[in-house]
Amino acid sequence: MDLILDRGPSSLSTAFDAAALTLCDREPIHTPGAVQPHGALLALDRDLRIVHAGGDTQGLLGVLPQSLLGEHAGQVFSSPQVARLSALAKQVGQPRAVHTFSIAYEAGRSANCDVIVYHSGELLVVEFDPRREPAPDNPLAVIRAMLHRVQQAESSSGFCQSIADEVRRVIGFDRVMLYRFLNDGSGEVVAEATAPGAGSFLGLHYPESDIPKQARELYRLNWLRAIPDARYSPAPILSEPGASSVLSLDLSSSVIRSVSPVHCQYLANMGVVASLSMSIIMQGRLWGLIACHHSAPRYLPYSLREACGLFAEMVSSQLEGRAAGESFKTEQRSRQIHEELLNHMSRESELAAGLVRFRPNLLDLVPAGGVGLWMDGQFTTIGATPPPAEIEAMVGWLNATVKEGVFHTDHLALIYPPAERFAGVASGLLALSVSRNPRDYVLWFRPELVQTVNWAGRPDKFVEDASDCQVLTPRNSFALWQEERRLHATPWLGAEIEAAHRLRLALLEVVLSRIDQIAREREAARIRQERLTSELNERLAQSERLALALSKETELRAAVEGDLTQVLRRMVTDQETERQHIARELHDTLGQSLAMLQLGLQAIGQEVPAGDRVQQRLNTMKKLATSLGLDVNRLATEIRPSSIDDLGIQKAIESLLESWSETTSTKYYLHLSPMDVRLPKPAETALYRVLQETLANVVRHAEASNVGVMFAVADGQASLIVEDNGRGFPANYDENGNSPALRLGLLGIRERLALVGGTLKIESSPGRGTTVFVRIPI
Repeated sequence: MDLILDRGPSSLSTAFDAAALTLCDREPIHTPGAVQPHGALLALDRDLRIVHAGGDTQGLLGVLPQSLLGEHAGQVFSSPQVARLSALAKQVGQPRAVHTFSIAYEAGRSANCDVIVYHSGELLVVEFDPRREPAPDNPLAVIRAMLHRVQQAESSSGFCQSIADEVRRVIGFDRVMLYRFLNDGSGEVVAEATAPGAGSFLGLHYPESDIPKQARELYRLNWLRAIPDARYSPAPILSEPGASSVLSLDLSSSVIRSVSPVHCQYLANMGVVASLSMSIIMQGRLWGLIACHHSAPRYLPYSLREACGLFAEMVSSQLEGRAAGESFKTEQRSRQIHEELLNHMSRESELAAGLVRFRPNLLDLVPAGGVGLWMDGQFTTIGATPPPAEIEAMVGWLNATVKEGVFHTDHLALIYPPAERFAGVASGLLALSVSRNPRDYVLWFRPELVQTVNWAGRPDKFVEDASDCQVLTPRNSFALWQEERRLHATPWLGAEIEAAHRLRLALLEVVLSRIDQIAREREAARIRQERLTSELNERLAQSERLALALSKETELRAAVEGDLTQVLRRMVTDQETERQHIARELHDTLGQSLAMLQLGLQAIGQEVPAGDRVQQRLNTMKKLATSLGLDVNRLATEIRPSSIDDLGIQKAIESLLESWSETTSTKYYLHLSPMDVRLPKPAETALYRVLQETLANVVRHAEASNVGVMFAVADGQASLIVEDNGRGFPANYDENGNSPALRLGLLGIRERLALVGGTLKIESSPGRGTTVFVRIPI
């Protein structure tokens, strides 16, 4: 059994509901105006005069109650006893009953009646409790033995069972039950010790009306209440003429107070004659009762009852210690998770990310089926939760009805009917708000837990009309009666609710800290802005002059740059035109002259005899003329290939790669995408010259054995890619000036591409070759 387990209210709707409880609460059980007839009561004023008397004064004191009214206590007690009573009368403010002395109510016998004294308002109440059963010789030894046995139990359930076993062993009642109060006011028998043949009530539930609010308060004030014979007829308390009404005499501390007739009937319906109840109080709250029932009268001596009461106090402390230990373990784990959550939140810009993204998360802090964060109208979840639309409606309901920072329930649908639609995932709700208006929430959900509750009889107490008043009648049967409880979830533990409170405080601190940080940043920004504004104002005039000068300079520079661009473009155009002219001259003039020279040498050679020395020299000259013709053709092609003008860029690329590969003995592969139209001449020229320079760099620097060239026109641009398997170079190789030739070559490529709006990108690393990407818009 978990000592810190909380259980929620039952959904049972009994026939009497609020009416029964209200009637019970109105019953004056602390001012009954009567006592149980086996004892006697005297109420003394400040002068120790008897103003109220009742009970068996005839049998215990030899005087009828009415004959004692108005008499001084000295007529009943000895001088030392009167002195003792006088001293107690002056100690106002001690309402708890104390054993003062003992008397003999039968002549010739030793003291066999205990005298118990307590304060009731301004009166000193003296009660007489006769001993009809033998008292233990050493009550402290009895308590010590009981405690020793119960402390052997390891589990909480075993501890509770040991309590029931030990109490029954000492007092010998037919049944001893440990009765635990639940959060809804009902109770459950969590441990039981019975005589052979007695039926079992273990696990049965009892409705709140069985022990109404006033009775519970009396149990909280007094550790013990005894009814030796519940079949008794109350002995009325008589009052001296002129004294206050006996119905104003508060008997909350009485040990022989007459109990409610409804309770006596309740015991009779259960077949109980003698009853003894001991309170179990934890942290000032009534946690439960040790309820003892017997089928015959039992007049336990006051010393034994006091020993049982002290035992109840001590086991209450031990139960509280065990519960505190369990709570401490839970709280310790909760605090560790809490600190880790705060650590996550401190590293995240958004609260939701810090609370749900990492482990441990909110479900580790408070176990649940799912958790959601409603932040700025957005819903972030872990686990099973209602749909966002339902959450939005629920948040609206929380904002309208819930005022506290942490709200919890284990029966949400009973207070928020729309929750019945999603009871399967959210019958329990634990909500904490982290802002004011509109509120942001952290919401834990627990699913519905359908349970069967075993009641001791149908939990109805009916109200009967009797002439001009209403009379409560307890139920007659305590046989098992089962109820299926729906729309409830596993209740939230106190430690879990406390963890939510701690988290809320931490979140509010984080929010306030961030607000404060934002405020500080804004103030610092305002100061900086003012300083910058001041500086700006101081330099405004200078800035205006500079702006005017810069404007003129910009216009001039733009004009110069435009002129330079035009000059450069014209120079490149003129250069290409000149190259074309030179290439044609070389091909048409010098090439034709060399061809004529070859023909002339061939004609001369035919006239000279073979083997003649002149013939040999002519052959040498013919070879030289042929070689010179080839060189002229190659030079003309390199200066300006005719294919670029006649056939276009693709044929020019093919021709260039063939001649380059033949000259350098370097393998290549070429991929050309189909083209529908020719490119503008400036673009074709730029692409050709870039490819020329790139291939030249491969020969000079790359030491490559293979070169790949890809050319395509798509999406409004021409793309040329050249890659080699050479040695490559670092990304900053040309910037550091390690190769002036390479640096100047790349600079020339960039300038040429800039004239046609093109771009150059180079990817290279040592040992992995180089790839050149060229793109020109068309």
